[in-house]
Parts: sequence; structure tokens; C-alpha cells
Amino acid sequence: MGLWSWFFPSAADRVATARKALEAGRPDQARLELLELDHPDAPALLLEAENALALKNLEHAIQLARTGDDVRAAEHLELAENFHHGGHEEVFRETRRELREIRGERDAAEERRKAQEKARLLQVDPIGATGGPSFLDPQVDPDAFDPDREEREQRLALHVEGYPAALRSAAGPLGPEFGQAILDLQEGRVGDALQRLVALPDDAPLVQWERAKAAWGLQDPVGTISALRRFANLADGHHAMGNEHSGVFLASALAATGDQDGAIRVLREVLAAPKPPPSASFLLAQLLAGKKAYAEADGLLVKLVKEHPKQSEIYTLLARVRVAGGQRVQAMRALEASLEAVCCTPGKCGSQAPDLDTHRLLATLYLEDGVEQERALDLARTAASLARQTTWEDAYLGALVARTLKSPEAPELARRLIAATPDDTPLHDRAARLLEA
Repeated sequence: MGLWSWFFPSAADRVATARKALEAGRPDQARLELLELDHPDAPALLLEAENALALKNLEHAIQLARTGDDVRAAEHLELAENFHHGGHEEVFRETRRELREIRGERDAAEERRKAQEKARLLQVDPIGATGGPSFLDPQVDPDAFDPDREEREQRLALHVEGYPAALRSAAGPLGPEFGQAILDLQEGRVGDALQRLVALPDDAPLVQWERAKAAWGLQDPVGTISALRRFANLADGHHAMGNEHSGVFLASALAATGDQDGAIRVLREVLAAPKPPPSASFLLAQLLAGKKAYAEADGLLVKLVKEHPKQSEIYTLLARVRVAGGQRVQAMRALEASLEAVCCTPGKCGSQAPDLDTHRLLATLYLEDGVEQERALDLARTAASLARQTTWEDAYLGALVARTLKSPEAPELARRLIAATPDDTPLHDRAARLLEA
């Protein structure tokens, strides 16, 4: 197959690709190959692919309903009905029954959750809901809040709810300036937020936390580090703060200044504490890989994969660590495991779209090593369809495809890539190997 036929396959080639996609449990790819295709086998295969897609969309609808996303669940149910060509009516009836049960159970649970949350907020009273002092008291210019005062109060309450329980009650006494600083940060007025926070007490851990966020927003990692260290001293260690963690934040800031060892020390402390966040292990693995401590990085990522099997970026980092450590076959296995766990597999389907990095890296490894070439070309074609902007890795993969297909254009593509790659980087050596026999 030449480079032209790889990019523009014949009708027979597309039918063959569709059959393989169906056998591999990827009816979505099979359908794309078959749409508007003039081939005698295409109509029957398209019907089979769309029926399989109908069943997968039913599975998606149930998965989404269980997460509380009724809108998307309804969309997938409608897609399933559109794809269905008959023969699976009983599956549809069972799915609708299960969706009704899920909604009923979730509605009851939501009512209980709302009652508990209301009781908790009233107990903490961060915004004066029970008559105490509010962040948004009359001392603040009402024009800064009206007519959206209620919405802003809710945002502040949710923000404070994300603080650790031991620190939550300290928010109210900081007054309206602290509340306005939080809103400034949320709305992108970072400089205004920092000015307000600088005027607040230095010995308040929540002030230091918000100062750190403001400094980071102003691209001041040194100021961020200083505020986060003060926060940890005042708050008796690092904590989960909403969707972030102060220890991981500090490590990121230290790494941004080039202090990799300091970042690693902080992350080890975070991981030694109870309930460390997954982001700590992920960042530590990245830093360890940079120091060529591949075995430890590998161990951290394998553990993360077991705990979070649907996160494709963990598999991809694991594969890159293994490639850097000379374990290419194990890297390929990690990426294949990602495709099986995260994307569609025979009999079931995940809820995430195909991942560009996974497809591109696995195709690159296969083609570099000259193994699983047909599989690699399918992966490379998918990667090309997912790429929105061409990166060096995309251009390199394209040159690998051309070399594998023995295209006359292959040497010229390689020479262009070599010329565009700085001589003093490892990428230049990789590009130069494209011209080797």
C-alpha cells in the first residue's frame, strides 16, 4: 500500500478496515468507514455497525444516568433509537426500566444530600445565613454585588465549603474584604484580589492560601511558594483545598523555579500523610522520571493505574517512563491496556473519546520497532484524525508511516523534519534515524 492509498484507501480497503473495527468492538470507526461507501458489502455491514452502536449508546445512557447526567443520558438513548434497525427491542425496554429506577434512587438521595448540606452550612454560617456577620455585609458598596448578590453569596458559600473543616469557621471573621478577594480571583481580577489580601492579617492561613493563588495567577512562583509555606505553618501542615491540594501546589511552584529536589521532598511528605491526592503521585512520577529514577516512577504509576483505571494520561506517562528506561515492550503493553480500559473494547465501551497521545505514541513505538505494522497504521490514521494542530510528534509519525509504506516521499519528509529539528536535542537523533535503512 502506497502513501496515497494509505491516506485515501479504496472502497475494498475501507470495507476490510470496517470489518476489523467491528471484530475489535469499535462500531463507531466501522460506521465512519462505511458511510456513503459504494461497495456491495457496505449496506449490510453498516446495518450491523449501527445496531452495535445502538447497544453501546444504551450502555452509555445507563453509565451517565448513574453519574447524574440525565441530559446526556437522554441524548445517548435518542442516539440508540436512531441507530437501531430492529432485533433489540427487549434490551431497549430493560434499559428504560433501569433508567427510571436510577432516577428515582438518585432523586431520593439528592433530597437527603440537600437537607444535610443546608444543615451543615447553617451550622458553619460562613455568610451570615443565620443572622451573623456576612461576607457581603452593608459595609461593602452594594453596587459591587447587586443585582447578583444572592448568586455571589452562593458562590462564596460553596468556596468556603471546600476548605477543610478545621479552617472553615475562620473564613467569616476575615470579613467582607476576604469575600470580595475570593470573588475577584474567581472573576479574573487577580491584581485586585492580591491588593485586598495583602491588607488582611498575615497570620490567617486562609489569607495565605488565597494569596498563593493570586501570586500564581500573576506568574510569581516565588511569591506563591512563600505564601504556601506560611499556610502550611499556620494550618498545621498541608491540606486538600477544594479541588486542589496545598502540598501539590507547593511542589508545582518549586518545580517551576527549578527546585526539583525540593518539589520531590514536599511530594513525599504529602504521600506519607493520610489520604494523599492522586495528583501527588502523578507529579512525583514526572519529577522522578526527569531524574532518571524510572523504577520508582513506574511503581507509582502502576499503583495509580490500579486505583484510577479510566485515566488515559496515567497510562501514557507510564509508557513514556518505560520508553525512557529502555522497556519498550512494557510501554506498548501499558498503552494497549489504556485502549482496552478507557476506549471501546469488545462487549463494553468506556465513556471517554479516543485519546490522541495514546494512539500516537503506540503507533510510533510499533512503527519504530517494525512490529504490528497493520495495527500501527490503523492507530496512526486515528491519531491523524484527532490532531487539531500538527506537532513535532505528528510530523515524525507521518514520516514513519511514509517509511513503513515505502513511499517515494519518505526520504524528503525525513529530511524536512531533520532540518526543522534543533541539532542539540534528542529529537534530532530520532529524526535522523528515519533515513537509516
